Amino acid sequence: MKRTNVANITPPPAKRSMAPELELAPITAALAEQQRQRTLVFIGLPESNAACPSERVHEDREATTKILDHLEVEAEPTAVFRLGRYDPQRTTPRPLKVVMPTPTHQHVALGGWKHERARLRSQQNMARLFIRPALTKEQLKKEYEERVRKRQQIPAPVAPAVQLPQANAATPANEVEPEQNKASQDNSKSQAFLEKLIVLNYEGLKLLPPTDKNLREIQSLKKQYPHLFNK
Repeated sequence: MKRTNVANITPPPAKRSMAPELELAPITAALAEQQRQRTLVFIGLPESNAACPSERVHEDREATTKILDHLEVEAEPTAVFRLGRYDPQRTTPRPLKVVMPTPTHQHVALGGWKHERARLRSQQNMARLFIRPALTKEQLKKEYEERVRKRQQIPAPVAPAVQLPQANAATPANEVEPEQNKASQDNSKSQAFLEKLIVLNYEGLKLLPPTDKNLREIQSLKKQYPHLFNK
C-alpha cells in the first residue's frame, strides 16, 4: 500500500461568510438608533468665523453649554460637531449635532426647549435657533415634504353666493340661465308655502278668545306681513 505524506496535505480553506454586511446590519442599526435617541440637533445657531478648527469647536461647545444651562440639563454632551464641510463663504450656519449621555438628557432638553424657546430666542445671536431630535432619513424626507407642502399650499377661493334673478321687465326671459331659473321657481314655491302658513296661523288666532296675547300676535302678523292682510 502506498503511503501518503501527511505533512504535504493542504487543509481546505475555511468557509467565509458570504454576506458579513448582512450579519452586522442589525447591530449597526441598533447602535445608530441608540445614538439617535440621545442626540439633539441645533438649527440656526451662529457659526464661528475663526480660521482654526479647534477654535470653532471651542466656540460651539461654549454655545452648547450656555443653551443646556437654559434648558436645565445637568450633563455634558459626549460629542458636539457641525454637520457638513466648513465653508467660510456659507451664508447660513450648519446644523450642530449634540450627543447627550443618555436618552433621558435628550428628553429633558426637548422639554425645556418647549417651555424656554421664547426666552432663549431673546438672547443675543439666538433669534433663529431651533432645537429638534435627531431624525432618520425617512423622517427627514417626510419633514421636508411637509414643509414644501405648507409653503406651496394656497387657500381655496371662496365661492361667491348665488344671487337669484330679480323680476325685471327689461330682462328677457330667455336670457336667464336654466339653473338660476329653476332656483327662482323653487324659491317662489317656498315663499308661497310660507305665506300660506302665516295666513293659516292668522285665521287660527282670530278663532281663539280675544285675549291680550292673541290680539298682540294678530297685530304683530299684520304689521310684519301687511301685503297679506291689507288687501
